[in-house]
Amino acid sequence: MIRKNHTTASGIALLVILIAVGMSQGADLKVCECQACGCQYLSIQEAINVSNPGDTVLVRSGTFHGNINVSKPIVLKGEQWHGGDFPLISADGNGSCITVTADGATVQSIKVTNSGNASGDAGIRVVSNNTTVRSNTARENGGPGIILEGARNCTLSGNKAANNSVGICLSNSSDNLLFNNRLYNNTELDAFDDGQNRWDDGSRGNYYGSFNCTDENNDTICDLACNISGGSSVDAHPLVG
Repeated sequence: MIRKNHTTASGIALLVILIAVGMSQGADLKVCECQACGCQYLSIQEAINVSNPGDTVLVRSGTFHGNINVSKPIVLKGEQWHGGDFPLISADGNGSCITVTADGATVQSIKVTNSGNASGDAGIRVVSNNTTVRSNTARENGGPGIILEGARNCTLSGNKAANNSVGICLSNSSDNLLFNNRLYNNTELDAFDDGQNRWDDGSRGNYYGSFNCTDENNDTICDLACNISGGSSVDAHPLVG
């Protein structure tokens, strides 16, 4: 009887753990631009507003207009659907396309364009900590493609920023990590940083279209480090184009 009770108790404990793990993964809230596309929501912001921490707001291919505020620690992720491109968010010349105000959020695989050009406007604006910005494309924004303002411990990787005023801008931000980003054809600067941040992960940095790079040993890493405008931050391992 003792063994049986012990086995039963262990089974119940395991079941509770499995349920807890399943709940911690969060739910997927799907967003489409048309009612016939089979999603729960037509509005990205509506899906964010009803989401819970840990959920994923999954945005399918399409074009969305307006300003998105990621106000919860969720994943906002784009999805190529039925042969389409990643979803595009346009701010229509007013404000930022995406503003991240929640600590611990992730923005991934989204295209952003046509932000405003007022101070702080950007394709993706981060004013939070421990945020991940990964594999996004910021093009033709009136402000920076991506800007961090007063942000700490964020990771920016695999993003493309082209034809913005500044590619990536770090303002009053520190202890952030940036690598594998491609910054080029921006009208003012490819990169700006007035704080103390890491622009490489120890082996790979970022590509800067405005940087005069040579690679005599053909290892895809520039021979010289790249000084980031605005302060003392340096990319020790800038990438060859």
